[in-house]
Amino acid sequence: MNTLLNKNRGFTLVEVLLSITILSIVILVVGSVLANNATYTKMADNKLPAIQIANSILQVYQQKSFTDLEPEIGKKEQVNIQDVLGLDSSSEVSQYKAYVEISKNEDSRLTNRLLLVKVSVETNGDSGNATELEGYVKQ
Repeated sequence: MNTLLNKNRGFTLVEVLLSITILSIVILVVGSVLANNATYTKMADNKLPAIQIANSILQVYQQKSFTDLEPEIGKKEQVNIQDVLGLDSSSEVSQYKAYVEISKNEDSRLTNRLLLVKVSVETNGDSGNATELEGYVKQ
């Protein structure tokens, strides 16, 4: 009878508590990683339209001639996104503001051959988190 009891061993209370503790820690770590991923995904989703708008505006300005852009050197002005991109009024760009700044290249050898075009797009009311793209227009 004594040998029958020794063969029927189960988990001790300490082993059960230890396994529950380890499982809880793993679940907390995985949950925190998933929460961080969701936050970064949402930030990327919010920033993507601004990047696309800035890229489209930059392409429009890069297609302009060097001489057309020369009078705009040193100016930073707000542009109408719908007019520049040729969008209809029903497009959802009204929540964004775009600014274009044209300047000469800092390298003295390239000053008369390249213009730097900086496009900055921000969500209305959030000027601290602007998306900026830079490109060049050659002569």
